Amino acid sequence: MSSERKIDLIDSRLEKAIRLLEKLQASELSDGSSWPLGNSQISTQTPLSVSTPASDSTQTKWAHGQAVEGDSSLAAHSAFANEFLQKVVATNSLQASSPELCDTLDELSSILTQGDVAGDELAYPHARPIQRANLPGYEMPPLKKAIALIRMANAKQLVGSGWIYEFLPFQRFTDMCLDVYFNDNHSEANFITVNAGLYSLFWDYSFQVVPQEKDECITHAHLCRDNLETVLSNLPLHLSATSDTILALLFGAFYAIEFSKPSLSWTLSAKGSELCQTLGYHRLASVKNDKQEDFQYKQFLFWSIYFIDKSLSLRLGRPSTIPDWDITVPRPSTNDPHSEPVLAYFVLSIETARCQGNIYEMLYSPNSMTQPDQVKQSRVEALVSDLRNLEAKTWETNTKWFEEAKEQSGEDLINFFYISENVLRLSLLTLVHRAAPPLPGSVTTFNYSCIAAARATLEKHEECIALMHKSSTSYLATYMHWTLLFTPFIPFIVIFCHVIETQDEADLARLQAFVTSIQSASSISEPAAKLHRLFQVLCKIAMGYVKFRFSAAPLDGWQDSSKIDTYLDALGFSSASACIPGRQHHLIPQHDSSNREAETNDAGTSADATNDELRVMNPMMWMANSAELEEWLENNEVMTGSI
Repeated sequence: MSSERKIDLIDSRLEKAIRLLEKLQASELSDGSSWPLGNSQISTQTPLSVSTPASDSTQTKWAHGQAVEGDSSLAAHSAFANEFLQKVVATNSLQASSPELCDTLDELSSILTQGDVAGDELAYPHARPIQRANLPGYEMPPLKKAIALIRMANAKQLVGSGWIYEFLPFQRFTDMCLDVYFNDNHSEANFITVNAGLYSLFWDYSFQVVPQEKDECITHAHLCRDNLETVLSNLPLHLSATSDTILALLFGAFYAIEFSKPSLSWTLSAKGSELCQTLGYHRLASVKNDKQEDFQYKQFLFWSIYFIDKSLSLRLGRPSTIPDWDITVPRPSTNDPHSEPVLAYFVLSIETARCQGNIYEMLYSPNSMTQPDQVKQSRVEALVSDLRNLEAKTWETNTKWFEEAKEQSGEDLINFFYISENVLRLSLLTLVHRAAPPLPGSVTTFNYSCIAAARATLEKHEECIALMHKSSTSYLATYMHWTLLFTPFIPFIVIFCHVIETQDEADLARLQAFVTSIQSASSISEPAAKLHRLFQVLCKIAMGYVKFRFSAAPLDGWQDSSKIDTYLDALGFSSASACIPGRQHHLIPQHDSSNREAETNDAGTSADATNDELRVMNPMMWMANSAELEEWLENNEVMTGSI
């Protein structure tokens, strides 16, 4: 049966269910009872949750998933001892000669099999049962609209979280919708998943309909958004270790990224990571005997959490909660046989996230920054090689799956994802070269490879912007939140610093073009507006500084030059008077030939001398602290204005 026929069948069954419920409603109302159910709006009520960790309800919740302990645990060593003894008994024929010993061995096996970590260690036996705050009834979008939206997602024409439905069977999501719409005792996990999914789909669909329908879609999206945020903000510390809970946390984490709230996304994904590891989704021994469908679903959940965890590790400068050395399930590979394009592209996302986690661990973690230069350089070379391999895999995947993906999701969408992924990869390449140790005699802050990668990133960005301008679908919000704000976007910072050092007019033009290209992003979200504001101010500083260097007279500009140096000190540079011999955080060997003509300005000042004045800067200031820098710039309007 085709997917379209399955959706039609589900739709017809839902219509019958609605008519039956309406009859039941009319019958109950005639008996004096009330059940607010209508065709257009259905309200649901979040059930009271009783906080009784030692109660039967909690035990039932945890029964959905057995907690798994690692090989270093006492349980693992006890299990080994039991297996060892069983073998000894079997080889020595003790079953007949020593029945008491066999009974004792059976008792040992019983103890080991009854070791329910979730029930015993994750409960408070002396806790008094209390009721959590009763949340108000929730209004949901019309059920018919929700079903139509699921049909649209099945057509693979939506951008946001629509790709998740490739892994989450439509029947499963439809069942969750029915549970939320018709069951007063639906779980919080299902409520989160349904509202997050419907929010994303309603929002994406609003860009594909006529203006009259657009307002309606946005209204439904905002309704789901409010429901989602309300429940997420009231989640308890202790959550049941089930796949449904992990799925809800995954949806919540993706939702937080959509609004560029990385810390909130980290909180949700970290809890999802904890539950995945509690259930052993990262261990092959724990899932190898599962049915193929169950195994694939668990792996989708785990690797999706992995994707967010590793990506945000670099974004936030925090250690990953999922060490690669602790994973024994096979990592998805581009060489795996895939039946759908989205599966192949999902593998690329995991590979990119792995690189992001390694960049933080190997180059930007506190321990990595204390390593000798030769160690740093070897790590840079290894990560550059990884990113080159990722580029090759991306090209191969796109070549293999482009035509089929284009048929399913549209050419514009596939081209957008391909180009934006290249922007992200080049940005990561810039970040890697940024951490390379300085070469002896280098006269600029960044090495040529770093500058070249930054330029390539901005050029690929312009290509992506051009594609978005030609497309009838708006991808700018997705691009801002999942590319420019999803990692420390330092290519702009690198080019800015290079302009300050060399007064390169071509690079200055690149800065101006970038700021202009994201001007409309100010209306997307507050983080997007802050990013535009930050880069806009830095661009103005660069323009003013270049103009000053080329126009200032030798004598009249002396005091202004001193003032400029003071301002640059505040931005993280140091003037010649503040230089500390031997302390060089710049990372570059020499100017490229395009900058030689600017080495002497009208005032007769040597560019090399200027560079010497700017040699020392805080290496971490520009890496991932854009929020602090943006706040600093806001508090120094007078200074930036005078430049």
